[in-house]
Amino acid sequence: MRIEVYDPPMCCSTGICGPSVDDHLVKVKENLETLKQKYPEAVVERYMITQQPLKFRENEAVYQLVKEKGRDVLPITTVNGVVIKEKEYPTLEEIENHL
Repeated sequence: MRIEVYDPPMCCSTGICGPSVDDHLVKVKENLETLKQKYPEAVVERYMITQQPLKFRENEAVYQLVKEKGRDVLPITTVNGVVIKEKEYPTLEEIENHL
């Protein structure tokens, strides 16, 4: 099982640094940690377009979405290579529904 989050440009790899932390990004990090604990066999990865652009090309569906819609389509989340959500982060329940 593989869960991948394709992030927009952020200040750091999680987006939860600096003087004003976005509570939504904190929740995303918590959800991903919960998934790692609940499903130890799962591979959970995050990629930022400015730091790992080649990862965005490796998944054809992600590449096409970014190519067609631009960076406004980010974030994109995939489960086992299939896009489950774009333009916003999924809830823990939304991800688990696709496992």
